[in-house]
Amino acid sequence: MTQQGGRYGYKQDQRNGGSEQAMDNTRKLAEEALDRADEWLKPTGLSIKERPMTVLAVVGGLAFAAGAVWMLRNSRQQSRYAQLLGTLSDLPRRAGLR
Repeated sequence: MTQQGGRYGYKQDQRNGGSEQAMDNTRKLAEEALDRADEWLKPTGLSIKERPMTVLAVVGGLAFAAGAVWMLRNSRQQSRYAQLLGTLSDLPRRAGLR
C-alpha cells in the first residue's frame, strides 16, 4: 500500500516557510519562558540553568505535598461515607426490625 500526500506535488520531508517561522516563534517563546522562570527563581537562590536538578527536586516535593493533602482530604470523605453506610445498615436493628 502506498501513502498519498495531502497536496499534489508536496513532499512530506520538505518544510514550508510557515513551519520554519512557527519553529522560530516557538524557540523564542521557550527562551523567554526560561528567562522569566530564572527571574522569578533568582531571588530565592534557585536557577533553572545553573541547578536544574535542584529545581526539579523542589517542584517534585511540592507536587508530592499537594498530592498528600489531596489524598488526606479524600480519605476523610470516604471515612464519613463509610460511617454513614454503617449507621444506615444499623438502623433496622435499632428499630427492632431484625
